[in-house]
Amino acid sequence: MGAAGFRTAALALLCAGCTSIAADARTFEDTRWRVTAINRHVTPAAVNYAIGFKDGRIGGQFGCNHFGGEYRVAREILTTSAMMMTEMACPDPAMTFESWGTAVLQQPMRMTWSSSRRLTLSNDAGSIDLELLSP
Repeated sequence: MGAAGFRTAALALLCAGCTSIAADARTFEDTRWRVTAINRHVTPAAVNYAIGFKDGRIGGQFGCNHFGGEYRVAREILTTSAMMMTEMACPDPAMTFESWGTAVLQQPMRMTWSSSRRLTLSNDAGSIDLELLSP
């Protein structure tokens, strides 16, 4: 194999794990995602940790309280606005996950795709790992 062939093969192996997805609002419309982790802490399986997108709105639950608002996608950034949330007192770990998750949602989030069904939203406040439940 010549040098050019070797470089091509090495680049193919290097990028085998790369996933590039061009996202826009249509990527999220009418989808529902399971929140698998917040700030790299796995969410409890027995409780509802989910985010959904419909009609330009985001809504969901981080274990206890429900939240909702508007969302916008520009390139690899997801932004929420006009967020509202119920305010029930919840036992831990739900309160901790909720605090972490809402802090992330309040700032523009970078989207990092690990596959077409797995996405991480992150910013200086932390990260939310998502798995697509429905297209």
